[in-house]
Amino acid sequence: MTDSFNWRTRKTAQGSHNVSTLQAQFGDGYKQVSGIGINNTAETWDLDWTGKRAEAATLRAFLLSHVVSSFWWTNPWGEKKLYRVKNDSVAVSFPAGDKATLSFTFEQAFAP
Repeated sequence: MTDSFNWRTRKTAQGSHNVSTLQAQFGDGYKQVSGIGINNTAETWDLDWTGKRAEAATLRAFLLSHVVSSFWWTNPWGEKKLYRVKNDSVAVSFPAGDKATLSFTFEQAFAP
């Protein structure tokens, strides 16, 4: 069974799409472009979350455990898809008092 990401992130989610293509450019300006494979478009999402340190520790454990295993998340478009946490993306700051802010990046996955 695959886990789900259910924390509320800030509204400043920033997404991008990477489309894998093969391209051949010819001297007369003509360019041939084709997609590579059946999953040639993948999303990434830069996210952050702020809350109490105790909950931040739980979220941090979830994020670190899902670098190699995927989870379900509903992106800002309302699409429920599989994602993994980008391996070098988890960062934390402690703005004040009992607060913590985690920033991280989700990469679309195509298998559990």
